[in-house]
Amino acid sequence: MYVFEDTLSSLNLMFFASGIPPCNEFYPETIRMIFKENKFFLIAFSLLFYTQLGEIVYLAQMVQRECSFLELTFQAPCVGYCSIGLLKMVVIAVKRNVIAELVQNLRDVWDQSIITVEHREICKNVMKPAIFITSLTAVVNVIMGISFTILPIAEMIYHYALTGGWVRQLPFLICWPFDPLSGNKYFLVYQLYIVIGFSGIIIHMAFDCLFCILTAHICMNFRILEHDFENIKSASDINETSESITKCLIHVEKHQRLHKYKEAVDGIFSFTLCYNFFVSSIIICIQGFMITAASGYTLIKFALFLASFLVELFLLCFYGQDVSESSSQVAQAAYNCSWYNESKMFRQLILQIIMKAQRPLVLMAWKFWPVNIMTFSSILSASWSYFTLLRTVYYK
Repeated sequence: MYVFEDTLSSLNLMFFASGIPPCNEFYPETIRMIFKENKFFLIAFSLLFYTQLGEIVYLAQMVQRECSFLELTFQAPCVGYCSIGLLKMVVIAVKRNVIAELVQNLRDVWDQSIITVEHREICKNVMKPAIFITSLTAVVNVIMGISFTILPIAEMIYHYALTGGWVRQLPFLICWPFDPLSGNKYFLVYQLYIVIGFSGIIIHMAFDCLFCILTAHICMNFRILEHDFENIKSASDINETSESITKCLIHVEKHQRLHKYKEAVDGIFSFTLCYNFFVSSIIICIQGFMITAASGYTLIKFALFLASFLVELFLLCFYGQDVSESSSQVAQAAYNCSWYNESKMFRQLILQIIMKAQRPLVLMAWKFWPVNIMTFSSILSASWSYFTLLRTVYYK
């Protein structure tokens, strides 16, 4: 049987790797303690911020030098990926107390909802896959991210085996105030690249897995509510009628609270998801183009990059879809209970639940995109359109 903290263990490990305190902890009261507690997060943010700035400056220099289109498309996905990571770091920092409050509310609901063996089984069926999928996705993406940063080493070794000479390379291009390829600085800079790459991928995963775990908790509570409605027993006397009404009132209150938790999730993630979806549709297009135009280790790098983006987007949309489906099933469950044998007040409460639950909860990406599988399909469709246009213009 899971306890609530088990559902956060992998997530908090990702937060720790990002230099972020556990997601259930509020900010300390003093500024000194805030800086002390978040010093590693601030270091990671500074590195990622410099990377973003350096990538943009390097991209601007490439435009001034009138570099080839392929060189520009090589740089653009890195700029977009880094900008999404920075936004996610800002949101986690700004919304930390809101996130901690939501986690605390979900813990309270956990203690109140998981009572029977059936409840524990529902909890296991929902949370176990969510923990496994998010943990596996994080591990796979971290491996792909590290592979992205160390692939130039393999390329350099391969080049040396063929030619007998070393040609120094870096995983991605940043403007430095010195030549990063000269002297012993190269070895220090390359290690810094690995740290930057790891920090970027782990913050992406921490943010995305936080969204998935929170929405999985909401889905679990909706399914427990569905089970409880279906198993309300018909009343045979006045005392049982009063008990049924009390239980129904508790379920109505819980249903209302779950709506508030959904709104809290929207408040935390909405804008970032919108930016993520918009930038991702462009980046997927560029990565697809690079895969068709590149060769060698560059092809492998962008294939890994593309796979990482697709997995990330699918995971977000899948759990957004799950919230909608779980919330809509409550209406059918309420209708299936023996409301026709109950009192007028009980029937009115059930009618209220049915009417409200018939409008599924839809997580929104800043009012532009619903977070569901249809949006994932739309992003792929848009990316394919951009991709075909880009290839037509380039090869014309």
